[in-house]
This record gives sequence, structure tokens and C-alpha cells, in this order.
Amino acid sequence: MRDSVSWAHSFEPYTATHACVVFAFAALVTAMVAMRRRDDVALIPPNRRAMDYAIGWIGLATATFVQVVTLWPSRFDVWTSLPLHVCDIVMFVAPASLLLGWRPLRAIGYFWGVGLSSMSFIFPDLRFGPGDFQFWVFWMAHATIVGTALYDITGRGFRPRFRDWVISVYFGLAYAAVIFVVDVIWHFNYGYVGETYKNQRSPADFLGPWPWRVPVMVALAFTAMYLLLVPWLIVRKSKGRGGAREMTTAAGAAVTGH
Repeated sequence: MRDSVSWAHSFEPYTATHACVVFAFAALVTAMVAMRRRDDVALIPPNRRAMDYAIGWIGLATATFVQVVTLWPSRFDVWTSLPLHVCDIVMFVAPASLLLGWRPLRAIGYFWGVGLSSMSFIFPDLRFGPGDFQFWVFWMAHATIVGTALYDITGRGFRPRFRDWVISVYFGLAYAAVIFVVDVIWHFNYGYVGETYKNQRSPADFLGPWPWRVPVMVALAFTAMYLLLVPWLIVRKSKGRGGAREMTTAAGAAVTGH
């Protein structure tokens, strides 16, 4: 059994601490979505906009706080603190999509946020426990990303299309190309597409030796994103068939006079 000191200052996946984090996150998102879908919010445009803007600004404030803390001189580590990871980018993109409503931002928030950043809830790359400030910063960042994306889908009714996936892939390719060069030149491992240095742990290490694992990792990321698109394609296709059947029935009734 882990003692209280160990529990407070070290984190291990799939423990009670991990379960509490996931439960608290799910409860928070559920509450936000339920509030957004209430009639006094969902049916009144000014109230809808007010809630979306409030969550968007709270998300941006949280993202800014996380970045300031991470870049603070006493905590700064050039190997991990620079805002160059996917999560560092989408942490601002997802809440900004609530404020601007620009579809590419919503697409990136969904495919990068739910498709990629949500892995931090399943395989958290975290060593610090609840007694350390880094624990809270880590979960604040990822709750902002994934929570905002889920809110956009379940609360605001964003429905991804194939073109949204394509846009997310284009931006993903651009990011991977740029960050790979940065990692190679400065010997970093941002985006997990660089080589592991100074005993750093990387979630991508199990994919094989560097640099051959990089295209494999990119392909897996885009595949995961596409799997998030498939349910919406199926739903849209089934609705299309239902609409076609209704039109056929209506046309037949008009011809026969029934």
C-alpha cells in the first residue's frame, strides 16, 4: 500500500487518484452540457452566446495561466516548458473556437483535442501527485482542451464533416514538419517526434527507433482522428437515406392522390 507521502507527491496511472480525476472531469463536462441544453439557454440566442463566451474566456484564461506557470523562471525547463507540444497549441485553439465560431478552429479543437489530447486521460505522462502544483496544472490544461471540445460537440451541436478532418490533417502535417525540424536542430522532443535525450521518457518510444517511428506515429494520429469522424459520416448517411425515403413516399402519395 502506498503511504500518504507517496500518494501526495507521486502519480501512478489507473489508481484511485486517476479515477477521481476522470470522474471529476466527466462531472464537470456533463454539468456544462446540461446547462447549455436547458431551454432557457438553448432557445434564447443571447443566453447561448453568453454561455459560450463565458466558457471560451475561462478556457483562454486557464490556458494563459498554465503557460505563465510553465514559463515561470523558477519552473522553466527548456526541454519541456516551451509551448510547442500539440496540447500547448490546441489549449488555446479549442476555447477560441467558442469565441470566434470559425469552423477550422472547431475542427482542430475536436480532432486534435478529443483525438489526440484525450490520450492524456488514458495514458497520463505525469509523475507529480496532488500535493504538487504541477499535478493541478497538468489536469487544468487537458481538462480545458478536451472539455471545451466535448462541449462544442454535445452542447453546441458541432457536427464534423470529412472536410474538417482534411483541414485538421493539413494543419497536423504542417505542425509535424515544423516541429520535427525544431527538434532535430535543438535536440528537443516536442510533439514526441524528436529523439529521446537525457533519459527523457516519450509515449512514442514503444513505436520503434527514431526517426523511423515518426511517420508511424503521424499515421496513427491521423487514423485516430479519422475514427472520430466515422460515426458522424454514418449518422449523416443514415439521415440522408431517411430523407430520401420520405421524399419518395411523399412523391408517391402525390401521384396516387393519397
